[in-house]
Amino acid sequence: MTSARPFYGTFAWAYDLLTDRPVAQECDWIAATLSARGIGRDARVLDAGCATGRFALGLAYHGYRVTGIDRSPALLAEARRRGVRSVVADIVTLPLRRMFGVVLCRGVLNDVLEDDARQAAFRAFARVLLDGGAVVLDVRDWDETVRRKTADPVHVRTVETAQGRLTFRSATRLEAATHRMRIDERHVLEAGGATRTETHTFTMRGWTRAELEQRLAEAGFARPECHGAYADGVPLGATDRIVAVAVC
Repeated sequence: MTSARPFYGTFAWAYDLLTDRPVAQECDWIAATLSARGIGRDARVLDAGCATGRFALGLAYHGYRVTGIDRSPALLAEARRRGVRSVVADIVTLPLRRMFGVVLCRGVLNDVLEDDARQAAFRAFARVLLDGGAVVLDVRDWDETVRRKTADPVHVRTVETAQGRLTFRSATRLEAATHRMRIDERHVLEAGGATRTETHTFTMRGWTRAELEQRLAEAGFARPECHGAYADGVPLGATDRIVAVAVC
């Protein structure tokens, strides 16, 4: 087992290949949602957990001034290669000043396990936002995750890359009492008759709508609007995500 998650390190170059997302459509929805709340398309956006910078670039296309942060130097190297302005930082502390109109945080909050750290993250978001600013985030819907992962706990994806055939496998074990997911990951890269394998085990913690609303309220955000995806009219439970928008 490696000490750091290969998905964010050794195999950061394959991150986008393994996490296929409709980035353009989701950024279109984010831009429309912010515009409806009076946040102009020249606003400063903090992409908190920007990974390789796909969403930062998508929002920059709409005119936003985006700064990305992430804890992974390897992912940030991919983002910077694309021209994304980004720095190494932790969402729980956010050593930045009050200058942003928007904080975008996609999925990263699932990796924050403890209650005090979760609340610190929301307070950090509020601390860097200008008055009237908004947070847009998505988290793993615990109830829907239980349903889906109980039925199908293993995910496998194989992609052909410039470095060879890469197979990614994850297996999830659920801990109902703590809303935690124990995840075993494996990357296998086959190239030129050689095989390279890296494994990693880590824990994530799911969210309920009630907890999400409580954390946001405690940090000074108004009651959020919640969706099942980055799209209008998608109810909770349609996916394993809760997408929330709230204004401070």
